[in-house]
Amino acid sequence: MATIKFLLQSKGENCNIYIRLSIDRKNVFKRKSNFTIDSKNWNSKKGEPFQRDEDLKKLKTDLDKLKTEIETRKNNAIAKGIEITGYWLHDQINDIQNKPKENEPDRLINHFQTYIDNLPTNRTGTKKKPITPATITKYKTIRNKLIAFEKHRRHKILVKDVNINFRTELIKYFRDVEKLSNNTIGRYITFIKTVCNDAKIHGIETHPQLEAFKGYSDEAAKVFLSFNELEKIENAKFTREALDNAKDWLIIGCYLGQRVSDLLVLTKDNIITKNGLEIISLTQKKTNKNIVIPIPPKVKEILNKRNGDFPRPLSAAKFNLHIKDVAQLAGINEPTEGAKLEEITEKTHRKVYGTFPKWELITSHVMRRSFATNYYGEMPTALIISITGHSTEAQYLEYVGKPPIDNAQLIAEYWVSLYAKQQNKKVPLRKVN
Repeated sequence: MATIKFLLQSKGENCNIYIRLSIDRKNVFKRKSNFTIDSKNWNSKKGEPFQRDEDLKKLKTDLDKLKTEIETRKNNAIAKGIEITGYWLHDQINDIQNKPKENEPDRLINHFQTYIDNLPTNRTGTKKKPITPATITKYKTIRNKLIAFEKHRRHKILVKDVNINFRTELIKYFRDVEKLSNNTIGRYITFIKTVCNDAKIHGIETHPQLEAFKGYSDEAAKVFLSFNELEKIENAKFTREALDNAKDWLIIGCYLGQRVSDLLVLTKDNIITKNGLEIISLTQKKTNKNIVIPIPPKVKEILNKRNGDFPRPLSAAKFNLHIKDVAQLAGINEPTEGAKLEEITEKTHRKVYGTFPKWELITSHVMRRSFATNYYGEMPTALIISITGHSTEAQYLEYVGKPPIDNAQLIAEYWVSLYAKQQNKKVPLRKVN
């Protein structure tokens, strides 16, 4: 049977009075009651103040009220299935006494917020680039997921709780409850470790296993549209204007190599002429990089067809729906390994991995990947990443799934070509697969 008692843990003129809540032998919680007393006035046998004067009588009355309220709240919490913990007891005491909640800097979601608040003034990398709004949004999303996880497990999470067992529990929750993909879960784990390492720097206790708390990633299928497939899509005819409009955006995107958030907002105003050359100028939302791209012939054909303007604007959600229909009707049916979203409920989806007709795997991300993959080996890597916005060549090679050894092959073939020119010979270059 649950019991509530008061006790002192020291002697002196200003001792804290503790409240001890015993649920059973294994669940005994003790917290400060926010009342103090001279230990000489404390009746340790009864666990209450001696009744020697009016102040001590009032103190006993206040403690009795606190005990009664805690008892009532405890019964209500148990009835609702809420886990009783030391944190729960601490919060109830402060709530009953109308005390402001403590910041609890060692609580994981609280340091997450501290980390987020400091992000705008932080810098990353050797070039000290500013943190982008997209990065801040990622951390906010993960913090919200952790808040939901706390409610799910009915227990606060401290920074020092982040260990291997916590990792296992969190991965299971993200997979089974939040329905997140493996790669998303792996990235979230990495972000959480980053915040915990920051907490450690600021003197907050972390678990000895934090170093082993690592993220991960599955080998993602790198779905892209080849030049031949783009030609099939380009030649396809549609009776629906919406599909023809989406088709043009898709082709433009595959030749400009931009994310959907940067593509669908393009207008005539993004087209400028510099040194007699028509170029598209834009600022990428995710990276805040300024990108300048000479207009490719295929894109110019579409602009000419539309009186010099880009296709009609539409939302990213509708674009993603339409381009699947476009690819299907264009005959992009080759069996392809990849992942597609499957509806679990009206508001919940999860990724399903397998082999599907390629059109089922077509999303807006295929545009940037198609550009990066199709021009690998055809255009200098430095020029490609100046368009895609990748920060490093290594990042780009990982993105297209090409090992660094391929660069050695390209260099070797360049030397062969250069030597042939010097000897006034023509040696055909072998295309890199």
